[in-house]
Amino acid sequence: MKIYIDFDGVILDTDTTIDNIIKDINVDKKEYIRTCNWDNLLSNTDVISNSIKYLRESKLDINLLSKISTLEEGIAKVKYLRNNNIDMNIHLVPTKISKSDMVNPKGNILIDDKVYNLDEWNSKGGISIFFNKNNNDIDIYGKTNTKYKKINDLSILLNDKDELLG
Repeated sequence: MKIYIDFDGVILDTDTTIDNIIKDINVDKKEYIRTCNWDNLLSNTDVISNSIKYLRESKLDINLLSKISTLEEGIAKVKYLRNNNIDMNIHLVPTKISKSDMVNPKGNILIDDKVYNLDEWNSKGGISIFFNKNNNDIDIYGKTNTKYKKINDLSILLNDKDELLG
């Protein structure tokens, strides 16, 4: 059993940072994501609930599974994790490919903040865990989590796999 973790909205609060920036400069979100300086963006984004600490301290085999819009975004995420001494396998998923097409979900765990990713993962035999930093059941797209275990920090990664599933 492998554990996959999303980056945006689980490790770093990139969605909030991007929303605040585009509100101030009045630019389209997709355009900003495509052209921004990702190194700068990530260095100015809040870490969610000690996620970096928990990733460093975990003894579990954890993999990153993150959507990317550009190669620059992917490079910046890899550099960010390595510069923070996070040693994990990294799977970068182009936006037009599903996470569950990039890796095999069957019997594996996905921790993600978007319900549609969890639904797809679950439909292909994976185990889905909903992450919400505010500990509510609504993702950033307004979708409600009604069926997945919910967590609001990654301290669960300090436990063994059985506790993770419990």
